[in-house]
Amino acid sequence: MGMGMSGGGWSGGSGGYHMPPEARELARGERFDRDIVRRALGSFRPYLGACAGIVVLLGITSVLGVLPPLLTRQIIDRGILAHDFPFVLRYTLIVLGVAAASGLLGVAQNYLSNLVGQRVMADFRQRLFEHLHTQPLRFFTTTRSGELVSRVTNDVGAIQTVVTTTLVSLISNVLIIATTVGVMFAANWRLTLLALVVVPAFVAPTQRVGRVRQDLQRRIQQNLAGMTGQLAETLGISGVLLVKAFAGEEREAARFAARNAELRDLQVRQGLAGRWLFMWIGLFSAVGPALLYGYGGWLFIQHRIQLGTIVAFVALIGRLYGPLGQLVQLHVNVLTSVALFRRIFGLLDREPEVRDGPTVLAPQAVRGAVAFEGVVFRYEDEGEPVLRGVDLAVPPGRLVALVGPSGAGKTTLMHLVPRFYDPTAGRVTLDGADLRDLRLASLRSQTGLVPQEPFLLHDTVRANLVYARPEASDAELEAACRAAQIHEVIAALPQGYETLVGERGYRLSGGEKQRLAIARVLLRAPRIVLLDEATSSLDTLAERQVQAALEHLLDGRTALVIAHRLSTVLAADQIVVMRDGCIEAVGRHHELLAAGGLYARLYREQFETAPPRAAALAGD
Repeated sequence: MGMGMSGGGWSGGSGGYHMPPEARELARGERFDRDIVRRALGSFRPYLGACAGIVVLLGITSVLGVLPPLLTRQIIDRGILAHDFPFVLRYTLIVLGVAAASGLLGVAQNYLSNLVGQRVMADFRQRLFEHLHTQPLRFFTTTRSGELVSRVTNDVGAIQTVVTTTLVSLISNVLIIATTVGVMFAANWRLTLLALVVVPAFVAPTQRVGRVRQDLQRRIQQNLAGMTGQLAETLGISGVLLVKAFAGEEREAARFAARNAELRDLQVRQGLAGRWLFMWIGLFSAVGPALLYGYGGWLFIQHRIQLGTIVAFVALIGRLYGPLGQLVQLHVNVLTSVALFRRIFGLLDREPEVRDGPTVLAPQAVRGAVAFEGVVFRYEDEGEPVLRGVDLAVPPGRLVALVGPSGAGKTTLMHLVPRFYDPTAGRVTLDGADLRDLRLASLRSQTGLVPQEPFLLHDTVRANLVYARPEASDAELEAACRAAQIHEVIAALPQGYETLVGERGYRLSGGEKQRLAIARVLLRAPRIVLLDEATSSLDTLAERQVQAALEHLLDGRTALVIAHRLSTVLAADQIVVMRDGCIEAVGRHHELLAAGGLYARLYREQFETAPPRAAALAGD
């Protein structure tokens, strides 16, 4: 019977567990942390009823698991040896009934453990997703997006393994070992001690092989990380264009082949790492029963034990070895689980820098007066300030153009209005109210941003537009698109508004993406428009179309515009000249030009010497 009857489900390798390599790698250098374990267990609190059900079912199945060997003993001693066939038949049916009951209870336990695991995973995914969106732009500019995706998918996904494998296996194996050893000692303590003699002989090598496989998994994960990075870079639309433009297909194929071969060799070594262990375990799984048969046979010949007891012990020892082998490797899985939860809690514990205020804006009452009062801003606590004591008042309904050299702080100043960041010192107000006192959703419902490079979802035109206002009607959608000079372009697409725009809007030209972004903001109908005007790279026709769309967008609204075009500068009610995080001058075009200084120099350098379409008054 040997290992085949192991109730713990021995499956070789590192003890029967199947934690993903990228998750198991986290166990290296990890230490047991009671606080992390307490918090992790706390995440199961909403499902205590199901967890209690799992424990009860495991207890029942562990008890049922020792019945077949005991029933077999009765079949042999009181049925077969006594030539009582009705007894044999009756007990055989009982064995089948116990097996069926165990199977049904196992299905129920597996259902509950998977249900709990999936629900806890879903809870963590939702909490992480919502919490990450409370973080400021600063967080996303310093954190790799791939790492965040990995936390939400891979790390959280491995939690199910914690529930359905680590915790369940721990409880199951402890119960199996306890019930099995208890029954064995009750039946015959001498045979029990003999059966346990061989346990250390396969427990020790199991630990060693587990460490070897863990090291190989670490190296495999490093290789996979490099391969994933190459795939992400070269299979994205921008990467594909780069490779094709510079005929880099062969170079990339060679790089991938090298990583692929190394990964193949490591995985082969990993697959073979436990072969000697399996041979060793197979040997000792035969040694145990052999000792039992030898010693038990001698006792039977001496009429000191019944034959059925020997057969029952051989079955029970097979049930004992698997769970013991799994418990040997449990520490790796426990530490891996601690590391996973540590990474997840590390994100959840990040306090949002921008917090919701208590005040909800009444949309009809918003005038759109924006003021910056002594604003200082640093991206890093100890870093140099990007904005240095900025004071600026933007009256409602006015167009204010921000100009200045690259790095002057224009984009940072603009991003303070929708509270992508909060000032390090000073304050920003809307109609006299400090933005920090306003509800974020309420504030942002009154601001519309058209960035220099509009981002479009890999979805339909309609989905990209109604992202600004999901309840918008078809008539409102068309009106916004007509105002943005883009309706005819959309109508000419194969499926009209239901046409997929492609990754990052790749199927649309630069001017079309700009006008689609303008239509999206028009659909939202905010009181304040923030525009990083990006028409310098467009051809003449596209530029005229975008400018016509901008006239509709800016009409009657308060607007902060990072100016790249002379037409915007001339149309501005106020021009703000920035340098090194400070406001150097404020005025109209002719006033600033007559005053000389930075604005006049920028104007001469960029407008008098550059072709009209290529001129740009300022970088970002």
